[in-house]
Amino acid sequence: MKAKLILLLCFIWIIAANTLAQNEILLKDKPGTFKITTGTLNGQGPDQYDKSCGYTKTESDAAAKNLISLVGIFRRNPVLKDIKGFDGICDLNGGRCNTKFGYGLPAFVCFYFQTWSLRKGKEVKWTSEPPQWRFEVNMPEKFCSNGFNVSNYSNAYNPTNPAFNENGMDKATVALRELFYLPGVKKTISPGIDRYGDNLIIFKPDRPEYWQQVTIREVFRLLLNYYKLDPDKIAKETMVSVLENEFSNFSEMEKDRFAYFGNPESISRIGSVKNETPVMRPDPVYWDRKLPRSAIQFMWLEIPQKEEVERKLDGNLKAENGYYYVYRLLDELDVKDLLPAIGH
Repeated sequence: MKAKLILLLCFIWIIAANTLAQNEILLKDKPGTFKITTGTLNGQGPDQYDKSCGYTKTESDAAAKNLISLVGIFRRNPVLKDIKGFDGICDLNGGRCNTKFGYGLPAFVCFYFQTWSLRKGKEVKWTSEPPQWRFEVNMPEKFCSNGFNVSNYSNAYNPTNPAFNENGMDKATVALRELFYLPGVKKTISPGIDRYGDNLIIFKPDRPEYWQQVTIREVFRLLLNYYKLDPDKIAKETMVSVLENEFSNFSEMEKDRFAYFGNPESISRIGSVKNETPVMRPDPVYWDRKLPRSAIQFMWLEIPQKEEVERKLDGNLKAENGYYYVYRLLDELDVKDLLPAIGH
């Protein structure tokens, strides 16, 4: 009976969704507008190291000009060149400050598509949480904590481990969260453009790697430093014993090799067998420090594979959904056109 009720509710929802789509039609030929808004381009701080990136107004103003030039490249895209069906807004705002792995001024670039539709015979504009797409500039730590997203136990109550202290736990947590597993198999599109699944990285190809691999010895050092401070004495003793045992199973030569996602049934999940999931951390020497901090040196964009973009484009068009314009933008975008923005 319960299953039949669920099926009936799903059927009603599908009918309602189709009715709504039929009652709301995108006005794809309605002329639109475009504007750029700029927030505080100074990095969000203090960062996890309790330090401020301290960008000056001169640097922020110069970064704004560089970002506006970058937006100008997007404006050549047919969707934003001859705007129809929506009013476009590009918002430029400060990104995550990172004093250890950062250098260039961090920023978020977000495109909003306030779409026009005909709803029950009346023209309406989607202004509340409209379709949007954003990417990150100068923030190579995007994937930090992926696989190492541990707690700092800031709300620990009556800790039983005498070694536990909030300051030490915070530092050990931050250090472990610097690590991450590679977010997909790397595919080089062209010099300066790498793809990892749905993630595109645009960078300066004449620089050192933007991410660096981490050794088994280093990973276990950070893991042990963290778990030795676990507020629960029994949990601490158990985890430290397990990790020390796992670490001892590696030869001294293996300990200095790069770490990879190993046996998923082990506690650490760390192995020495080379695969497509190495342990990484941002590389602080990637940055070209001869360039001003206002320069764009790194971009992360989430753009699905071509087939997926086309599928979502077609689906949103049939549904009369405003995200149709987002996927049109991505479908028309040639990421190689963004390369001239790097280093400026």
